[in-house]
Amino acid sequence: MKRLYGVTVAALTPMNEDGSKVDHAAIEDYVDFLVEKGIHGIFALGTTGEGLLLSIEERKKTLESFVRAVDGRVVLIAHCGALRIDEVRDLLLHARSVGANGASIVSPFYYRYRPEELVEFFLKCSKEIEDFPIYLYNIPALTNNWISAEIATKVHKERPNVVGIKDSSQDLLHVLSLINDTPESFDVVVGSDRAFLTVLQMGAKGCVSGPGAVFPEFFVQLYKQFQSKDLESARETQNKLTKVSLTILDGASIPVLKMVLNWRGIKAGGCRAPLKFLPEDQARQLRERLEKVLEEVGLNL
Repeated sequence: MKRLYGVTVAALTPMNEDGSKVDHAAIEDYVDFLVEKGIHGIFALGTTGEGLLLSIEERKKTLESFVRAVDGRVVLIAHCGALRIDEVRDLLLHARSVGANGASIVSPFYYRYRPEELVEFFLKCSKEIEDFPIYLYNIPALTNNWISAEIATKVHKERPNVVGIKDSSQDLLHVLSLINDTPESFDVVVGSDRAFLTVLQMGAKGCVSGPGAVFPEFFVQLYKQFQSKDLESARETQNKLTKVSLTILDGASIPVLKMVLNWRGIKAGGCRAPLKFLPEDQARQLRERLEKVLEEVGLNL
Protein backbone atom coordinates (compact mmCIF):
# COMPACT_ATOMS: atom_id res chain seq x y z
CA MET A 1 0.00 0.00 0.00
CA LYS A 2 1.65 3.22 -1.17
CA ARG A 3 1.22 6.23 1.11
CA LEU A 4 2.04 9.91 0.81
CA TYR A 5 5.34 11.21 2.11
CA GLY A 6 7.79 13.99 1.37
CA VAL A 7 6.83 16.35 -1.44
CA THR A 8 3.43 15.78 -2.98
CA VAL A 9 2.22 18.47 -5.35
CA ALA A 10 -1.39 19.52 -5.84
CA ALA A 11 -1.27 19.25 -9.60
CA LEU A 12 -2.81 21.75 -11.96
CA THR A 13 -5.02 20.39 -14.73
CA PRO A 14 -3.78 21.47 -18.19
CA MET A 15 -6.55 22.80 -20.41
CA ASN A 16 -6.99 24.47 -23.77
CA GLU A 17 -6.58 28.23 -23.98
CA ASP A 18 -10.15 29.12 -22.95
CA GLY A 19 -10.34 26.41 -20.29
CA SER A 20 -13.31 24.68 -21.86
CA LYS A 21 -11.56 21.34 -22.39
CA VAL A 22 -8.89 19.36 -20.58
CA ASP A 23 -5.66 19.10 -22.59
CA HIS A 24 -4.91 15.42 -22.09
CA ALA A 25 -1.81 15.51 -24.29
CA ALA A 26 -0.24 18.21 -22.09
CA ILE A 27 -0.64 16.14 -18.92
CA GLU A 28 2.23 13.83 -19.89
CA ASP A 29 4.75 16.66 -20.35
CA TYR A 30 3.62 18.28 -17.10
CA VAL A 31 3.97 15.05 -15.11
CA ASP A 32 7.41 14.44 -16.64
CA PHE A 33 8.46 17.94 -15.51
CA LEU A 34 7.33 17.24 -11.94
CA VAL A 35 8.87 13.78 -11.72
CA GLU A 36 12.18 15.01 -13.13
CA LYS A 37 12.28 17.66 -10.39
CA GLY A 38 12.23 14.88 -7.79
CA ILE A 39 8.74 15.05 -6.27
CA HIS A 40 7.38 12.02 -4.42
CA GLY A 41 3.65 12.26 -5.14
CA ILE A 42 0.90 13.88 -7.18
CA PHE A 43 -2.49 14.88 -5.79
CA ALA A 44 -4.71 15.13 -8.87
CA LEU A 45 -8.03 16.92 -9.38
CA GLY A 46 -8.13 18.65 -6.03
CA THR A 47 -8.65 22.34 -5.34
CA THR A 48 -5.63 23.43 -7.38
CA GLY A 49 -6.59 20.98 -10.10
CA GLU A 50 -10.04 22.57 -10.59
CA GLY A 51 -11.55 19.16 -9.93
CA LEU A 52 -14.87 20.46 -8.66
CA LEU A 53 -15.28 22.60 -11.79
CA LEU A 54 -15.16 19.50 -13.99
CA SER A 55 -17.97 17.07 -14.71
CA ILE A 56 -17.80 13.58 -13.24
CA GLU A 57 -16.92 12.18 -16.67
CA GLU A 58 -14.18 14.80 -17.17
CA ARG A 59 -12.72 13.92 -13.79
CA LYS A 60 -12.58 10.25 -14.70
CA LYS A 61 -10.96 10.81 -18.09
CA THR A 62 -8.47 13.28 -16.63
CA LEU A 63 -7.48 10.87 -13.88
CA GLU A 64 -6.91 8.17 -16.49
CA SER A 65 -4.52 10.53 -18.29
CA PHE A 66 -2.65 11.19 -15.04
CA VAL A 67 -2.41 7.44 -14.34
CA ARG A 68 -0.88 6.84 -17.78
CA ALA A 69 1.49 9.78 -17.44
CA VAL A 70 2.67 8.87 -13.93
CA ASP A 71 3.17 5.22 -14.92
CA GLY A 72 4.00 4.17 -11.37
CA ARG A 73 6.93 6.56 -10.95
CA VAL A 74 5.46 8.43 -7.97
CA VAL A 75 2.45 8.02 -5.68
CA LEU A 76 -0.75 9.20 -7.37
CA ILE A 77 -3.72 10.21 -5.23
CA ALA A 78 -7.03 11.06 -6.89
CA HIS A 79 -9.24 13.63 -5.25
CA CYS A 80 -12.75 12.15 -5.33
CA GLY A 81 -14.62 14.65 -3.18
CA ALA A 82 -18.13 15.75 -4.07
CA LEU A 83 -21.26 16.87 -2.26
CA ARG A 84 -23.23 13.70 -3.05
CA ILE A 85 -22.18 10.40 -1.49
CA ASP A 86 -23.06 8.41 -4.62
CA GLU A 87 -20.77 10.62 -6.73
CA VAL A 88 -17.91 10.21 -4.27
CA ARG A 89 -18.34 6.44 -4.33
CA ASP A 90 -18.48 6.42 -8.12
CA LEU A 91 -15.21 8.37 -8.31
CA LEU A 92 -13.53 6.21 -5.65
CA LEU A 93 -14.42 2.98 -7.43
CA HIS A 94 -13.22 4.42 -10.71
CA ALA A 95 -9.92 5.64 -9.19
CA ARG A 96 -9.25 2.19 -7.78
CA SER A 97 -10.13 0.45 -11.05
CA VAL A 98 -7.84 2.58 -13.25
CA GLY A 99 -4.75 2.26 -11.07
CA ALA A 100 -4.50 5.29 -8.81
CA ASN A 101 -2.54 4.52 -5.64
CA GLY A 102 -5.22 6.01 -3.43
CA ALA A 103 -7.82 8.73 -3.14
CA SER A 104 -8.84 11.70 -1.06
CA ILE A 105 -12.25 12.95 0.03
CA VAL A 106 -12.82 16.57 0.99
CA SER A 107 -15.34 17.20 3.75
CA PRO A 108 -18.82 17.96 2.41
CA PHE A 109 -19.39 21.64 1.75
CA TYR A 110 -22.08 24.33 1.37
CA TYR A 111 -24.17 22.96 4.27
CA ARG A 112 -22.83 22.93 7.81
CA TYR A 113 -22.63 19.47 9.35
CA ARG A 114 -22.37 18.20 12.91
CA PRO A 115 -19.33 16.04 13.74
CA GLU A 116 -21.37 12.85 13.78
CA GLU A 117 -22.73 13.71 10.32
CA LEU A 118 -19.23 14.17 8.95
CA VAL A 119 -18.23 10.78 10.35
CA GLU A 120 -21.29 9.22 8.72
CA PHE A 121 -20.46 10.91 5.40
CA PHE A 122 -16.95 9.49 5.28
CA LEU A 123 -18.06 6.03 6.42
CA LYS A 124 -20.79 5.83 3.78
CA CYS A 125 -18.45 7.09 1.06
CA SER A 126 -15.82 4.45 1.87
CA LYS A 127 -18.15 1.51 2.54
CA GLU A 128 -16.93 -1.72 0.88
CA ILE A 129 -13.90 0.10 -0.58
CA GLU A 130 -11.71 -1.14 2.22
CA ASP A 131 -8.71 -2.29 0.15
CA PHE A 132 -7.87 1.19 -1.18
CA PRO A 133 -5.95 3.92 0.71
CA ILE A 134 -8.04 7.02 1.38
CA TYR A 135 -7.05 10.41 2.79
CA LEU A 136 -9.52 12.80 4.35
CA TYR A 137 -9.13 16.41 3.16
CA ASN A 138 -9.62 19.30 5.57
CA ILE A 139 -9.90 22.75 3.98
CA PRO A 140 -12.41 24.56 6.20
CA ALA A 141 -11.96 27.98 4.57
CA LEU A 142 -13.74 26.53 1.53
CA THR A 143 -16.02 23.92 3.13
CA ASN A 144 -17.00 25.50 6.48
CA ASN A 145 -16.68 22.03 7.97
CA TRP A 146 -13.63 21.16 10.08
CA ILE A 147 -12.30 17.62 10.33
CA SER A 148 -11.12 17.30 13.91
CA ALA A 149 -8.73 14.71 15.30
CA GLU A 150 -11.75 13.08 16.95
CA ILE A 151 -13.62 12.78 13.66
CA ALA A 152 -10.52 11.46 11.89
CA THR A 153 -9.90 8.88 14.61
CA LYS A 154 -13.48 7.60 14.54
CA VAL A 155 -13.37 7.18 10.76
CA HIS A 156 -9.92 5.53 10.86
CA LYS A 157 -11.01 3.02 13.51
CA GLU A 158 -14.02 2.00 11.43
CA ARG A 159 -12.12 2.12 8.13
CA PRO A 160 -8.42 1.37 8.67
CA ASN A 161 -7.79 2.04 4.97
CA VAL A 162 -8.60 5.70 5.68
CA VAL A 163 -4.90 6.10 6.34
CA GLY A 164 -4.47 9.84 6.81
CA ILE A 165 -5.53 13.41 6.23
CA LYS A 166 -4.46 16.30 4.03
CA ASP A 167 -4.85 19.40 6.19
CA SER A 168 -5.07 22.82 4.55
CA SER A 169 -6.48 24.67 7.54
CA GLN A 170 -3.36 26.89 7.93
CA ASP A 171 -3.82 26.36 11.68
CA LEU A 172 -0.69 24.88 13.25
CA LEU A 173 -2.45 24.05 16.52
CA HIS A 174 -5.00 22.05 14.56
CA VAL A 175 -2.19 20.29 12.67
CA LEU A 176 -0.53 19.47 15.99
CA SER A 177 -3.78 18.01 17.28
CA LEU A 178 -4.15 15.86 14.16
CA ILE A 179 -0.60 14.56 14.64
CA ASN A 180 -0.77 13.99 18.41
CA ASP A 181 -4.41 12.99 18.92
CA THR A 182 -4.83 10.39 16.18
CA PRO A 183 -3.42 6.83 16.13
CA GLU A 184 0.19 6.19 15.06
CA SER A 185 -1.18 4.40 11.99
CA PHE A 186 -2.84 7.62 10.78
CA ASP A 187 -0.70 9.98 8.66
CA VAL A 188 -0.88 13.77 8.37
CA VAL A 189 0.26 15.71 5.30
CA VAL A 190 -0.06 19.46 5.26
CA GLY A 191 -0.82 22.18 2.71
CA SER A 192 0.93 25.08 4.47
CA ASP A 193 3.92 25.99 2.33
CA ARG A 194 5.33 28.68 4.60
CA ALA A 195 5.36 26.16 7.45
CA PHE A 196 6.70 23.15 5.55
CA LEU A 197 9.80 22.73 7.71
CA THR A 198 7.81 23.43 10.87
CA VAL A 199 5.20 20.75 10.18
CA LEU A 200 7.89 18.21 9.33
CA GLN A 201 9.49 18.90 12.71
CA MET A 202 6.07 18.52 14.33
CA GLY A 203 5.70 15.04 12.85
CA ALA A 204 3.83 15.49 9.57
CA LYS A 205 4.76 13.02 6.83
CA GLY A 206 5.08 15.72 4.18
CA CYS A 207 3.30 18.43 2.23
CA VAL A 208 0.68 18.65 -0.48
CA SER A 209 1.47 21.94 -2.17
CA GLY A 210 -0.09 24.10 -4.90
CA PRO A 211 2.98 26.33 -5.34
CA GLY A 212 5.03 23.13 -5.36
CA ALA A 213 3.19 22.14 -8.54
CA VAL A 214 4.83 25.13 -10.24
CA PHE A 215 8.12 25.49 -8.32
CA PRO A 216 8.88 22.05 -6.87
CA GLU A 217 12.62 22.69 -6.58
CA PHE A 218 12.77 24.24 -3.10
CA PHE A 219 10.27 21.78 -1.65
CA VAL A 220 12.36 18.82 -2.82
CA GLN A 221 15.57 20.45 -1.59
CA LEU A 222 14.09 21.22 1.83
CA TYR A 223 12.81 17.68 2.32
CA LYS A 224 16.23 16.22 1.45
CA GLN A 225 17.89 18.59 3.92
CA PHE A 226 15.39 17.66 6.62
CA GLN A 227 15.94 13.96 6.01
CA SER A 228 19.71 14.42 6.32
CA LYS A 229 19.19 16.48 9.52
CA ASP A 230 20.78 19.59 7.97
CA LEU A 231 18.32 21.93 9.67
CA GLU A 232 20.35 25.09 9.15
CA SER A 233 20.28 24.60 5.38
CA ALA A 234 16.61 23.57 5.58
CA ARG A 235 15.74 26.86 7.30
CA GLU A 236 17.55 28.79 4.57
CA THR A 237 15.64 26.86 1.93
CA GLN A 238 12.36 27.48 3.79
CA ASN A 239 13.03 31.22 3.65
CA LYS A 240 13.58 31.03 -0.11
CA LEU A 241 10.50 28.85 -0.55
CA THR A 242 8.42 31.32 1.46
CA LYS A 243 9.51 34.28 -0.67
CA VAL A 244 8.50 32.49 -3.85
CA SER A 245 5.24 31.22 -2.40
CA LEU A 246 4.20 34.67 -1.18
CA THR A 247 4.95 36.16 -4.59
CA ILE A 248 2.56 33.73 -6.26
CA LEU A 249 -0.12 34.38 -3.61
CA ASP A 250 0.55 31.23 -1.59
CA GLY A 251 -1.18 29.18 -4.25
CA ALA A 252 -4.56 30.75 -3.52
CA SER A 253 -5.09 31.80 -7.15
CA ILE A 254 -5.33 29.04 -9.73
CA PRO A 255 -5.07 31.56 -12.60
CA VAL A 256 -1.80 32.86 -11.16
CA LEU A 257 -0.38 29.35 -10.81
CA LYS A 258 -1.34 28.50 -14.38
CA MET A 259 0.10 31.74 -15.72
CA VAL A 260 3.40 31.08 -13.97
CA LEU A 261 3.57 27.47 -15.17
CA ASN A 262 2.99 28.70 -18.72
CA TRP A 263 5.84 31.20 -18.20
CA ARG A 264 8.07 28.30 -17.16
CA GLY A 265 7.45 26.71 -20.56
CA ILE A 266 5.12 23.98 -19.32
CA LYS A 267 1.73 24.10 -21.01
CA ALA A 268 -1.01 24.72 -18.46
CA GLY A 269 -3.45 26.47 -20.76
CA GLY A 270 -6.38 28.47 -19.43
CA CYS A 271 -8.77 28.06 -16.50
CA ARG A 272 -12.30 26.72 -16.30
CA ALA A 273 -14.88 29.54 -16.21
CA PRO A 274 -15.56 31.64 -14.25
CA LEU A 275 -11.86 31.64 -13.33
CA LYS A 276 -9.76 33.79 -15.65
CA PHE A 277 -6.25 35.18 -15.96
CA LEU A 278 -5.17 38.54 -14.59
CA PRO A 279 -5.48 41.62 -16.83
CA GLU A 280 -2.37 42.25 -18.91
CA ASP A 281 -1.01 45.08 -16.74
CA GLN A 282 -1.41 43.07 -13.52
CA ALA A 283 0.17 40.03 -15.14
CA ARG A 284 3.14 42.11 -16.23
CA GLN A 285 3.60 43.48 -12.70
CA LEU A 286 3.38 39.98 -11.24
CA ARG A 287 6.00 38.66 -13.65
CA GLU A 288 8.36 41.52 -12.82
CA ARG A 289 8.01 40.87 -9.07
CA LEU A 290 8.44 37.14 -9.56
CA GLU A 291 11.54 37.46 -11.73
CA LYS A 292 13.10 39.75 -9.12
CA VAL A 293 12.38 37.28 -6.29
CA LEU A 294 13.61 34.32 -8.33
CA GLU A 295 16.87 36.15 -9.02
CA GLU A 296 17.26 36.74 -5.26
CA VAL A 297 16.77 33.06 -4.43
CA GLY A 298 18.80 31.69 -7.33
CA LEU A 299 16.06 30.20 -9.50
CA ASN A 300 14.92 30.93 -13.05
CA LEU A 301 11.56 30.82 -14.75
